[in-house]
Amino acid sequence: LKLLILRLVRIQDGKVYILPLFTLSKHMFTMVKKNLPKSSTALEKAYQNCTQRGRFKQVEKSAYGDYLQRAQKDLVSAERDLSGGDLHWARVKAYQALFHLLNALLVKHLGFFSKDHGCVIVALMSYDIITSKTAEELSLLKQEAIKSTITAVYQDLDEFRIQRNFALYKPKAWEEVIKEDVQSEIEKIKANFKVLVRLL
Repeated sequence: LKLLILRLVRIQDGKVYILPLFTLSKHMFTMVKKNLPKSSTALEKAYQNCTQRGRFKQVEKSAYGDYLQRAQKDLVSAERDLSGGDLHWARVKAYQALFHLLNALLVKHLGFFSKDHGCVIVALMSYDIITSKTAEELSLLKQEAIKSTITAVYQDLDEFRIQRNFALYKPKAWEEVIKEDVQSEIEKIKANFKVLVRLL
């Protein structure tokens, strides 16, 4: 049951960007289309763009433990919120847990972090921290999908980010969200933790 289609517009650095279309289903938002780096050249350009825009901040590599600890605490808190019936914050915290874990990987391997969610993924892909082999093990929002490429992982991570954004910025949309959907997302995040922690 599709209720509505949204086209998002973002203005940045004086330029207007038309973002992908998303559908709002009865229980969750799903991504219809996403423009992703589809070649090594496109990935390199995306990484250069992140660098030129100052999206990476240098830190000591030893600080990765701080990001890992924050990720673990956020995941525990998400599970507690889910048990208490707060689906909104359970979803937000679960995504933040994953984001902090991805930043822990960046800090440990490269000595920088990013607040830009897309740039985190681009850097992890550019430096083969998340490889195709690792991508096959990751399971995110689309349980039935086979994770055979890093681009698929990027798309899934971005979709979960979108779920988090709608949780933060579209409170009325939560009237139809059910506990099983959020619980499933948290279980997928926990499965990915097991895969990603091995890369630290």
